[in-house]
Amino acid sequence: MEIKQPAQSVGKTAEELFLDTFQGDYDDDAPWSAVTELRRRNSPDVFKLAINYSRSWVPLERARALDVLAQMDADKPPAERSHLDQSVALAEESLRDNDPVVVRSAAWALSHLGNDRAISALILLRDHPDPDVRWAVAHGVVGTGSDDAIHTLVGLTKDSDDRVRDWATFGLGTQRNEDSLEIRNALHDRLNDTFEDARSEAIWGLARRKDEKGLRILLDRLEADHCAGDEMAAAEILGVDYETPAKNLSVGLRSLL
Repeated sequence: MEIKQPAQSVGKTAEELFLDTFQGDYDDDAPWSAVTELRRRNSPDVFKLAINYSRSWVPLERARALDVLAQMDADKPPAERSHLDQSVALAEESLRDNDPVVVRSAAWALSHLGNDRAISALILLRDHPDPDVRWAVAHGVVGTGSDDAIHTLVGLTKDSDDRVRDWATFGLGTQRNEDSLEIRNALHDRLNDTFEDARSEAIWGLARRKDEKGLRILLDRLEADHCAGDEMAAAEILGVDYETPAKNLSVGLRSLL
């Protein structure tokens, strides 16, 4: 499917688009639209401008440079991404920036760049005081299979920030196939989480591992018509079509118990 250029980016140069990324507040849609278009273009002039702006004395310009570099060639595996090593080195260096916005952008860049060096740098940030940085850590280590990554996710399931706990529980519970006492204990600890999303991820993660308590809670929620996510989780566990009626899913879960 062809991705269309946003109307406001048509005919603009890379320099003009970079200038657009500096407008408004950091989280506004318009500057992020320009960031997305710069990533999509992924041209030598975009990379050169990103490197130049990464050396700017203006924190927002340094942050936007990292935001662009984070997902250039994002549709390719790490080994095929252009300028990957240079982008990772720059993001790692920017973790020492004195501006918190730049540090957050650097952490998220490492999370998206995702090679071994990036993941190693992220793991060292698991106790960072900024929850947004810890969120980037949880996001970045989900797909890696090292013991350090698993231990990092286990630790982050106890984080004080809802988003961090939720993402770490998601990564540990349903995005990995490993099963161990450490993983199950971490998921059991989240069954009474005050944040519903994290609680649901823990239930689904335990049920996937055929954990009795996880299966029973999932069954109870399914029969109480709790949420669509329960039906999807049950269908995946049973290896049946997502359109399978809830009644049939309940029968299947009971057979596992």
